[in-house]
This record gives sequence, structure tokens and C-alpha cells, in this order.
Amino acid sequence: MTNNKSWTRRALLGAGGATLTASTAGCLGSVRNTGNQNGQFTVGEIGNSDDNCLDCISPSPSFAIAERLRTESDGELTMTVQPSNQICSSASCGTKVQSNVIEAGYGSIGNSTAFFPENQIWLVPYTFPSPESITHTLVHEEAWENFWVPFARKYNVLPFYYWTPALRDVFISEGGTQLIGGDDLRRPEQLEGLIIRRTASRAAAESLSTWSASPTEVSWGDTVQGMETGVIDGLETWSSVAIGSGMGSVIDQVVETSFMCGQGTIWVNTDWLKSLPDGHRELLADTTRELTEQAVAIADELVDERVGQRESPPDGSAWDELGVTVNILDDDERQAWVDPLDPRENPEKWAPERELLENFEETPDDFYDRIYEIANGNGTPDSPSEFTIDAWWDDYLDEI
Repeated sequence: MTNNKSWTRRALLGAGGATLTASTAGCLGSVRNTGNQNGQFTVGEIGNSDDNCLDCISPSPSFAIAERLRTESDGELTMTVQPSNQICSSASCGTKVQSNVIEAGYGSIGNSTAFFPENQIWLVPYTFPSPESITHTLVHEEAWENFWVPFARKYNVLPFYYWTPALRDVFISEGGTQLIGGDDLRRPEQLEGLIIRRTASRAAAESLSTWSASPTEVSWGDTVQGMETGVIDGLETWSSVAIGSGMGSVIDQVVETSFMCGQGTIWVNTDWLKSLPDGHRELLADTTRELTEQAVAIADELVDERVGQRESPPDGSAWDELGVTVNILDDDERQAWVDPLDPRENPEKWAPERELLENFEETPDDFYDRIYEIANGNGTPDSPSEFTIDAWWDDYLDEI
């Protein structure tokens, strides 16, 4: 996760970085569950305070939440952030949270499908038109009542708070560029013969296969070496997390397909939440809700300015510093990627994702149609800065 580019520690860190780093000092001890003992609990994070603070390239509110809890509780409620996959990874945090080895831990919506398969429903391509529409839909009362409550009854886990949302794109290495003849990546058929790393989700595999690529599962940690050595030619993810995870140096091109939900999530054990004193639970709910709102509010600025995902990336942005070619598609080019995956035009392609909802007796048959309408309807905020949360996990604990 180390990245020596100047932008990670210069403009993108800011004054908050030092404070957030201090808030995690001394947090590298035993991974033993200490929850509800003297108000201490542990969160396993993929990120770190140098690259993943709210002012950084891949924003997570974890470090700001830890600092605010410590300050507002006068040290009575202490959130210990174990960063950089030290106690779990996106492939294992969910199961550790479920069994209460730790109270909370990271897992993107995409990677969480390895242990929470029903989350596939959030990954149906071209469900979400904007980053803010992702979190808006995930925290909508329809989602809480018809998905997350039955989800928690089955897994003893809920979403605790969220990173800054994004839409997933396709990235290729210099070797991948050579395989397409040195051309700009703008058409899905150019992916033919390219081996592209994917998340655990079926939706990602189906999307890449439909676009002519050869999807493969490679661990997140092995992706950089795989792209350097030509074992794989690219990956699908979202830009800020790729850069924040040190993948920028092996990326040669990005094509803005904006095809799928990119949402970092911290999962929390519901039995632990219900065991907390009312005052601690109320402070946790207020803090996680408000800092999730702050994380969503910066989504446009993150992509446009910090990442620099424009045809000509701004000076000092990540893609400018890294020399990455950014391919922004015109309407006709975009439709070539959208049409074969469009859930409205190809509902049968995504029937397996809808069928997984049968695992929850309480979830209505038309749930996917409902979330599609929420994501694309009038209730979605016009911009990330207008995003607010009306329904949150503390509103539903008594129903679990």
C-alpha cells in the first residue's frame, strides 16, 4: 500500500493527516476481541491514514470517526483502527465480524459477495447513474426494511459506515496497451484476449466476458505484480481505490465505463451493537452517519480534481502525475458498453442476482426494480454535496 508519489503526501493529505495518524498510534496490539470492555472496539481497515483519510486520494472516514469518538466521549468510547490489512482483508473481514472476532471491518460491496452473496444485487451493471446514487440507495428506508434487516437476521452483520462512493471502470497496463496495438481503449471489443482481474462477484465476470475480455480472480495484493509481469493485463475497480492501493504505477489507461457500484463498506456485528449502552450507541450512530455524509459529499471533487479523471487531467492530479491516459467516452461509444449489459433491456442476464434474494423471505420479488427506481428517480440528490441520510442502522436494531 506504500506509494511514493508526491501527491499522496502533499495536497491530498493535508493538515488532517497528521491528526488522524496520531489517533491510530498504539493500535497495533493484540487482535483479541476487546469490544464493550472499557468502551473499546476494533475496526479492521484495508486503508491507512496516509492514503485513506478524508483529505486523501482514497477517502475512508474511519480515522476521522475514531478521533471524533475519542474526543466527544472524553476517551470513554475508543475505536481502534487496525489499518493496512493487519488483522483482516477485504476477503476475510466480513467473516471475522460475523463471528465477533472483531467488532467491525472492511469489505467492499463487490468483494463482500464472497461471504454475503446476496450483495450481488447491488452490483447489477448500470443500476446506478452516479456515485451519490449508490450510497443514497444503500441507505434508503426501502433498503433497510427489505434487505438489510433480513440480511442482519441471517448474518448478524450490518453496514456500519461507508467510504466515498464511485463507479467502477476498466484499467489496463502498458502490456495491455501493446496487446491492443498501442491504441486508446474506447471500445469493448478491444478487450478481446485481455486477461482482466475481477472481484468475486458474478456480475463483474459476466460484464467482462460480455465485453470480450477474459476475467480472472487474482487477489488484490497480487494484482500489481500480475500487471507488471503480464500475468494479467488489467483490472476492474474504481480509480481512487486503485491509486490509493498503489496500483497507479502499473496502470497505463483507464476507460470510464462507469458500469458498476464501487462502494467501500465497514461491516459491524449487530449483537455487539445491541450490547452497547444507549449513550455509546447514540454517539456511534450520529458519528458514523455524519461522517458517511461527509465522505459522500466529496465524490465529485475526488474524481475531478484529486484523481483527475478527465480527458486532460488537471496539473498535479493523480492521473497527471502518473501519466495515465484517460478515455472519456462520447454518447455513442458509451452505449456500446452499456447496451449488452443494460438491466432494463437484458433482465434475463441478471436473473441469478435477483434469485439470490429468495434467501430472504421478507424481501419482495420486485426489490431490484424498487432499488433501480430509487437510484434513478427524483429522490436521488442532484450532486454529492446535497446527499443526506434519513435512515440509519440505529433505526432498525430493534427489528433484528
